[in-house]
Amino acid sequence: MDILFCSLLSAVIIILIYWTIRSVHRQTQQQINAIVEKLPRPSEKATATASTNLSAYQLQAYERMTLFIERIRPANLLPRTMQAGQNVQQLQAALLQTIREEYEHNLTQQLYISDLAWESCKATKENIARGIIRTASALKPDEPATLLAQQLLTTGFNNGNDPIGQTLKLLKQELQKI
Repeated sequence: MDILFCSLLSAVIIILIYWTIRSVHRQTQQQINAIVEKLPRPSEKATATASTNLSAYQLQAYERMTLFIERIRPANLLPRTMQAGQNVQQLQAALLQTIREEYEHNLTQQLYISDLAWESCKATKENIARGIIRTASALKPDEPATLLAQQLLTTGFNNGNDPIGQTLKLLKQELQKI
């Protein structure tokens, strides 16, 4: 009899707890729904503004990547990087460091430009860095930096492969599509 009474009492308590929790859950859900209904819904104007903002970010990204490519062009890079008394090894290290910093400064632009454009910009950066390394390796490390600068400016990309020009052309073509 005691077991039956305890079992019945336990069942009643469990049912009361279940109803209480269910009631609290319903009230909470109603409060959440009321709050959500009061939140402003995005209007067509807000959606259009967001789309316009994205286009503006894309435009800025293409501009910045064009600037990046122009800044790492050896003819533009050398005057900013060369210092009096440098040797070939020091200039090479400074050029590569400057290219790396320029690239890192523009990493976030990949969010707004096409994958093809981003890969082209990366490939151009790598081609320029390899060209600097290749040209510097043909010289003695302790020779004056002016020899490396002269070689970079006169030799350039004589093999007919102009990664800078190709990348700039691609950026301009993609920008026209936007």
